[in-house]
Amino acid sequence: MTVRKNRDAMVSTGNYVAEWFGHRVWPQVDASAEAVRNQSACLCPFLSTATASKTACVKTARDMDDPTGVCVISSDSNGDRQDWLACPVRTLDSEFTLLVAAIRTTYCIAQKERVVVLPVTVLHLPDKRAEIQRALAKEVRVFAFAGNKVGGEVDIPETEVSPGGKVDVSVIEITGLGASGAEPDRFGKHMFYEIQTADFHGSPLHAVRRLRGLCPTRPSSGYHDELKRKIDVAGEGVEGPNKANIFKRTVYQLIIKIQLTEHPDCAGFVLVLPVPVWESWLRHLGKPELVQAETAEGPHARLVSPADRKNQVLEPRRAWIFVFDIDRNSKESPQPLLVTLRVATTSAALVHYTFQEAAEQAMAQGVVERFRSVLKSRVSEGWRGRRPGQGAK
Repeated sequence: MTVRKNRDAMVSTGNYVAEWFGHRVWPQVDASAEAVRNQSACLCPFLSTATASKTACVKTARDMDDPTGVCVISSDSNGDRQDWLACPVRTLDSEFTLLVAAIRTTYCIAQKERVVVLPVTVLHLPDKRAEIQRALAKEVRVFAFAGNKVGGEVDIPETEVSPGGKVDVSVIEITGLGASGAEPDRFGKHMFYEIQTADFHGSPLHAVRRLRGLCPTRPSSGYHDELKRKIDVAGEGVEGPNKANIFKRTVYQLIIKIQLTEHPDCAGFVLVLPVPVWESWLRHLGKPELVQAETAEGPHARLVSPADRKNQVLEPRRAWIFVFDIDRNSKESPQPLLVTLRVATTSAALVHYTFQEAAEQAMAQGVVERFRSVLKSRVSEGWRGRRPGQGAK
């Protein structure tokens, strides 16, 4: 098997289950007590944090008794080895890093200001209610969120003249409680928050079965030593990401939700993309030039249409793409996330680059001529009674 240099030093090419039940199993093995606990008991550390109780992994397969536990798949599909997100729950690290960053950006909250961000699934707990009461009394801003497995996705209703849809995570500001600390009765603006995971060409279940074969479903630390000796089991039968499908299944919903942020009760929209997904998206957008900007919230980039750039309309107000990665240098287990790039954009810019710029770039690169050449060769092969690559009959 060939090797190449990348950020994991010298590792094999191909695809591997990289994080299993929240902890690294390839190319390094996390043998921490947290990894032993979560992998042995099939627990999801991210849902356990969000729900304030031990919660099992929710990823299942029909022919497996235990949850699959696949969080991240490492692939060299883009040329360099990168972590591709397989489960959206993985974004709920212990500090809700991405979500808090999105809230600060869309609600224009300075980094030094404290915020309280809680899933709706913990609002019934006395200590969380007390935390909210104290925060509001001190004019600290409070936000609640709901999403899949943490209160449920909230639908955008379908009408006779418009499509419906689901929002991955919906956020709303709590601005006041009822008399004597009763339930929230005053609310601020809401925010749409979307998480882009990857589709893969095949199932990672072969590797999952091998990992489970090494890891008993009871606390036992010794299996990590065996896994280090048999590290390649994490790659058995694992296939790479379907990059075209990742973009196609997202861009329509992305554009329409950005338009819905124009409602006065909406603070904005944030889509979070892993680094490799963002890099694969650039080709679908015709590899646009980003405008670098500096604001009170810090440096960011802007994706604007040529018309807006010409007219100097360079201040997208409500829509953001946050690019993130796993902090592989962190000693924490599970490892936290970090934002590597913030991109402000508009629906007009996305429409332009998706449906015009990418096609124009394809034309300029001669793809139609190459298409015609192949098609004409197929005609010739058919005329001679041949199939491509099979020779004469």
